[in-house]
Amino acid sequence: MLITLAGALIAVLLVLFFYAVWRLLRGVVSLFRMPRSRGRVVPQPRGRVMLEKLRGLRVSRARATARAEGARASSLVAEVDKLRVELRIARAERDAALARVAQAARPASAWPWQRVKVAADDRFQQAKREFARRFHPDRVPRQSPERAVRAAVFQDFWQALRRIEAGRS
Repeated sequence: MLITLAGALIAVLLVLFFYAVWRLLRGVVSLFRMPRSRGRVVPQPRGRVMLEKLRGLRVSRARATARAEGARASSLVAEVDKLRVELRIARAERDAALARVAQAARPASAWPWQRVKVAADDRFQQAKREFARRFHPDRVPRQSPERAVRAAVFQDFWQALRRIEAGRS
């Protein structure tokens, strides 16, 4: 059955191949055949006439496309400029909103040295979080020999950090 199917497929492919060759030869012959004259025009080979028509068609299409694309491109440039302005405005609004949120998060205090203390506390909290992130014993595998050493060192330093934090508050 497989051989029959392969034979049928080969036969179909051969038919399609010979049909394509026949169409190609027919097109090439028609390029050099003289058109039927009706007595008014000096006959020219069909290929030349077809080429002239295609050239004219291509040029007219290219001009029309260029005109349409030029108008579209200028409208797109205007839209991009408008969007850039809107983006600048949106970024400025975002920055202003972030500044308002940061201002609202700070405690209201009249004295500048109290604001410095809040900023120092923030830096201390950031340092404490970073220390915990880097040296916490849970961040290494349980079987690692480094885990026991990390746990002992972390507990000592963590207690010292808590004492410092209690002294600041």
